[in-house]
Amino acid sequence: MSDRWKRFGLAVFLLAALTFVLLALRGQWSAFAELGGSRGGAWTVRPGWLLAALALGTANLLGMAALWTWLARRLGEDVRYAEGVAAWVGSNLGRYIPGKIWQLAGLAAYMRGTGRSGSVALVAALVFQIVVLVSGIAAALLTLGNRIGDAFGGSILLPVGLAVALALTLHPTVLRRATAALARLLREDGPAVSSVIERERPKGGASSWILGVALLLAWWVYGAGLWFLVAGVSEAPVSDIRTLAGVFAASYVAGYLAIVTPGGLIVREGAMALLLTAVTPLPAAAAVGIALLARLWTIVSELAAFGIAVLLRGGFGKGETQPDDA
Repeated sequence: MSDRWKRFGLAVFLLAALTFVLLALRGQWSAFAELGGSRGGAWTVRPGWLLAALALGTANLLGMAALWTWLARRLGEDVRYAEGVAAWVGSNLGRYIPGKIWQLAGLAAYMRGTGRSGSVALVAALVFQIVVLVSGIAAALLTLGNRIGDAFGGSILLPVGLAVALALTLHPTVLRRATAALARLLREDGPAVSSVIERERPKGGASSWILGVALLLAWWVYGAGLWFLVAGVSEAPVSDIRTLAGVFAASYVAGYLAIVTPGGLIVREGAMALLLTAVTPLPAAAAVGIALLARLWTIVSELAAFGIAVLLRGGFGKGETQPDDA
């Protein structure tokens, strides 16, 4: 395929992703504005707190993109961090296109379009997403564990045990097999992909644990961002960052596992509203409003991170041509 067609395909992907992102943004804002009207305009806006939340969300996304780039480099891909961050952040917008494969496919297609390995990009993305989900569930269990334990007779052992069991999935053998299974599920288990998965064997142990710890910290950063967000719009007592980190992580995982909804729309907001009502002093109406606002926050953070990544990259879609193995 010629470079012209590759760039055309990339442009179509970005246009589709941005279109669906803006549609989601408009829908969430309309819902939030309607809820605010029904509450008689009870929101108290503090711009400083909201800007702090936006800064944390944007920085966290750029940091996660850098982690994916680090993983791709560990797997043998010679990609500069500025380019890898731009590729990950840009393809991340593909979550809002109906269908769960566009984020992964967009990342692999971009790297392939710059003459690099689509297979390495795909395997790194699969490993990264598995660890994101595992660390998200672990964060939810560890931060909301006492409440989960209360639901099962007051024992903290169950949630802690589940968190430890999840940590075991970061063992290189388990993670490699999970990656291979996910590749088969997506019908991407060709020889090139299988070769990269096997290539992960020597470095998989260190990579998976470093990635797991880093992403666990990322959920705490999101918890801090959500804390700033709540403080920026509500006079209700704000819960602690640890609890909000668990709320954000649990609702993200719920939204991601909802296969039929692009970007976990509605499912993630519903889960967050329920959790906020259950574990914070926020009343139900305010919890729904915060959940809707949290989606607006993440969308704007994603757009801001994309803009920053493109500026750092010096443009999107400009890559050096190198041999491609996929």
